[in-house]
Amino acid sequence: MKIALSDVISKEVIELFSEQDDFMIDFLGDDSVYYTRYNKNENLENVWVAYFDDLPIGCVAYRKKSTDIGEVKRMFIKQEYRGHKISKTLLDMVEQHAKQCGDHTLHLSTRITLEPAITLYRRSGFFETFRNGLYIEMEKKL
Repeated sequence: MKIALSDVISKEVIELFSEQDDFMIDFLGDDSVYYTRYNKNENLENVWVAYFDDLPIGCVAYRKKSTDIGEVKRMFIKQEYRGHKISKTLLDMVEQHAKQCGDHTLHLSTRITLEPAITLYRRSGFFETFRNGLYIEMEKKL
């Protein structure tokens, strides 16, 4: 496996984001009406792509939330590659980048029903800061 920084508008990134959107819409069922597919208004600054045998298998994005807070966005691993610590490796990449950017906190939002993701985030030092229905916000001090 290798991880590479990629252009936000690259074909591989757009395809991974689209696959993530399809997964989330299916996962959310009736609640999918509240889900927004990827668009350039997300203002993502960096995207790292994980590859297995040159096949893009997952990604994570970063954007600046405020002066000293970075944000984890669009963490996604293709189903058949989950459970191999790829998400942890990608999350570590974002954390290193955030520190280099001078961030003191890393933020993310997710759905509480995405239990494997919540477990990963908690084990990585994130703690819940806000909950609204099924959505939670988490932070990690860097």
